[in-house]
Amino acid sequence: MSKLHLPRRKFLTSSLAAGAALGAGSVLPRRARAEDFSERRMEAIIPFSPGGGTDRSVRLVTPVWADILGVQDFRLDHSPGAGSLIAQDQMRDGTHDAHTVLFTPAPHTAWLTVLEPDSFSLDQIAWIGSYFQDPNVLLVAEDSPYQNIDEFLDAAADSDEPFTASVSSPLSAAHAATVALRERSGIPFRVVPFDGGSDARNAVAGGHVDCCVAPYWSAINVMDLTRALCIFWPEDPTEGMWDAPPAAEVLPFDMPDLYEPYAAQISAQSAEDHPDRYERLIDSFRETLEHEDFLAGAEDQGLTPFVSFMGPEECDKFVAEYLELLEEFQPGMQDDLDEM
Repeated sequence: MSKLHLPRRKFLTSSLAAGAALGAGSVLPRRARAEDFSERRMEAIIPFSPGGGTDRSVRLVTPVWADILGVQDFRLDHSPGAGSLIAQDQMRDGTHDAHTVLFTPAPHTAWLTVLEPDSFSLDQIAWIGSYFQDPNVLLVAEDSPYQNIDEFLDAAADSDEPFTASVSSPLSAAHAATVALRERSGIPFRVVPFDGGSDARNAVAGGHVDCCVAPYWSAINVMDLTRALCIFWPEDPTEGMWDAPPAAEVLPFDMPDLYEPYAAQISAQSAEDHPDRYERLIDSFRETLEHEDFLAGAEDQGLTPFVSFMGPEECDKFVAEYLELLEEFQPGMQDDLDEM
């Protein structure tokens, strides 16, 4: 699995070069590639409201991807709710001709197998691949009195009332990360759920909660209003943004790497009924991440350090490992639900 261990330019160059090498033997002439798909629209299902990290990233990817595929464009269909189950149901019940793609952070797909086992199964989806990986950071307000993680944890441990931590929604990836921090630190943070990541991050930026665990790139809209006390990743992949110290270097206890691969998927039936189109989606998606127009847009929006392609097998591996991690923290998350 690709990891963000390299400096910004070196990481981008090496990861995309590797992707190019993998796909070099399967790239077809443009006219032949276009014949794999009709010239009508593709549909991009987004399980969240407009304006969030998923929506912003999809708007970077889809114009270039449509051009490479030779299709008209992508119609964006925002279908939020039920922890992304509504969007999954929409794809499951739609037309299985490989023209409908669902974009989502991979942890949301993993969670559905736990939360909605009667309604969702991993057998109903087929991964195309990830396009960026977003490591989680611990945020406090910029005017917070805590300048580093030691001051923050000491104050939280000594507080008469539990420190509050905003999360994007109950049983979200952010919730799992917050419970991981609470249980590994032994400090009783109280989880405050919101209706979406943007609201949760605005809550910490405005000083309405004490902290927030959030995906790095998705939270850059509040960067000037917050301070990152640590990143749950081996190193901060950016330069001049939060410059967050790695958790392993500043915490007196072990924390897992906490990150969210943002990925594209189609229905398993589409992949089975149209295997050539499925392979074309995988190859063209990887090609999109190498395209100068996509890279220029990613640079403009600060996404470049996070761009990384994970193929279908790597996405499956991530989900399996994430489900193992959830086994440790799910009871604590359920306790939070009982108190909400």
